[in-house]
Amino acid sequence: MKFVVSSNLLSSHLQTIGRVIVQKNTLPILDCFKFDIHGLELTITASDNDSTMMSHLSLEECDEDICFAINAKVLQDAIKELPEQPLDIFVNTSTLETTICYQNGQYKMMGQDATDYPVFQEAAEENVSLSLPASFVHAGLTRGLIAVADDKLRPHFNSICFDLSDGDLSLAASNGSQLVVSTYKDVGVTDGGGMYLLGARPVTLLKAMLAKQGDEALEMNLNHRTARFTTASFSLFCRLVDAKYPAYKKVIPQDNFNVLTLNRQAFVSVLRRVLVFANPGVVLVKLRLAEGSLHISTQDLDYCKSAEESLLCEYQGNPMSIAFNGTALLDLVQNIDADDVSMLLADASRAGVLKPAVQKEREEVLMLILPSVFND
Repeated sequence: MKFVVSSNLLSSHLQTIGRVIVQKNTLPILDCFKFDIHGLELTITASDNDSTMMSHLSLEECDEDICFAINAKVLQDAIKELPEQPLDIFVNTSTLETTICYQNGQYKMMGQDATDYPVFQEAAEENVSLSLPASFVHAGLTRGLIAVADDKLRPHFNSICFDLSDGDLSLAASNGSQLVVSTYKDVGVTDGGGMYLLGARPVTLLKAMLAKQGDEALEMNLNHRTARFTTASFSLFCRLVDAKYPAYKKVIPQDNFNVLTLNRQAFVSVLRRVLVFANPGVVLVKLRLAEGSLHISTQDLDYCKSAEESLLCEYQGNPMSIAFNGTALLDLVQNIDADDVSMLLADASRAGVLKPAVQKEREEVLMLILPSVFND
């Protein structure tokens, strides 16, 4: 049988779903992509047995339905080196020998019977279904990964919590010293609710899947064991983390009345400059706030180096000094999508809250960071 597909389109889809495949699989068949053709629709599947990703492509030409598997690494590496052109792919239905013909040559490789390729089993529970812009979920996952921990004793900190409550969806992540919450208002779910924990690896896969989807609709189906995420071109099935997420909303301070507002890019630039001089062991930056100005400083006493810089800002509150882990603070500020950022503070011993000075319509972003101890 023969089918025809664009080389760039095929390569792009293979690179996206190929992230699922791990180096050491429990089943040899999982080293392969599964190709399933019906009519002019090609579905390619990659799996590690915990997560399964599928891509859907429209073929330019096909003369027969077929299902087979083929080595993923060899196929990915071969196709990505080709310039854009139609590929004529021939598959021997008896031996599954596969020949890929391109403008100046051809590749040959052996396919495999895909009968034993595992099928992801969704939990037989009632699902909560909703639809969101892919761009919001992608941005929420990107921000959330900053605060995802690697803690074997507390698996809930190694995940992003999809929290459905009061008709809103919040993507929350915390490592104990930072908290990032991205909320999308009025998602249209009123009956269902609850917290669904997506582990760090599925989060990374979903983020890659949504990277180029823009404002395309993302369909989400969640229950307390499995999740399914679907766009027009891709689907991701994965198991959820079986753990209880902390009541993160209770740690968000409500009485931080000292408000600092400044240009986000200027703040990022200053932090990058002064952090060159920070002690790499603690990476401490000290902020001294007064009306109309912000003084940022750091030092490394071991190597007798220091840096300080002042920045114009709007500040409403009492003069104060507070210190943070500079790397963590920079990561948070860099991932706020706004021209100006606001920092809400209570005193030097309590958590600071970061958020855009102006929130987007239907979206709310909030980041929390604990202060560090410093000596004047």
